[in-house]
Amino acid sequence: MFRKCLFAGVLLATFTMQTSAISINELNGSPQFKNVYQKTYSFDNASSNRIVHFLNTYSIEGLEYAAPHYKLKGTFYSVDERARGWAITEYELTATYDTNYSLGSLIHAKESVKPSSAMYSVIKAAEAESGIQVELQGVKRYTWEGAVVNNPGQFVHQSRPLERSRFDQDLFAVADAMFVVAYQQHFDDIVVK
Repeated sequence: MFRKCLFAGVLLATFTMQTSAISINELNGSPQFKNVYQKTYSFDNASSNRIVHFLNTYSIEGLEYAAPHYKLKGTFYSVDERARGWAITEYELTATYDTNYSLGSLIHAKESVKPSSAMYSVIKAAEAESGIQVELQGVKRYTWEGAVVNNPGQFVHQSRPLERSRFDQDLFAVADAMFVVAYQQHFDDIVVK
């Protein structure tokens, strides 16, 4: 009798477990995942490596809406294709936006002050402050087929402002895509008057 109950419990637990594994086929085939960043690079001339970020558009949630400040949280997947292996890593990104520093706002502010040399000032201001602060947390790592690889010790957790440079180009693209999903316009198109 005890064995039957134990077997029934194990069977019930097996079929009711929630799995959130993700595979490359699901990322490429499901409309809820949007390819927001892609880069191909090589460390040596023989191998080609590629990074692709997919945003889960269903995961975007607004945490703060007090214009000109916004805060969004979402999930994205980084697919790393390398010559020696590949992996899918799930990240949770919380982005805080200050639209006073969007390019539209910076251009508008500079035009109202000094229209002649405004573009140089806008570029300098945009390089100094992007207006986006992120908190990035690695959640899980998956194989290409979607099996979970438990490697929690190597996950990143960082909280920092984004730069408009090549260094942060990928995270800026993800944060901007989150803003587009939530507000139907790009972050840099917002003008605070």
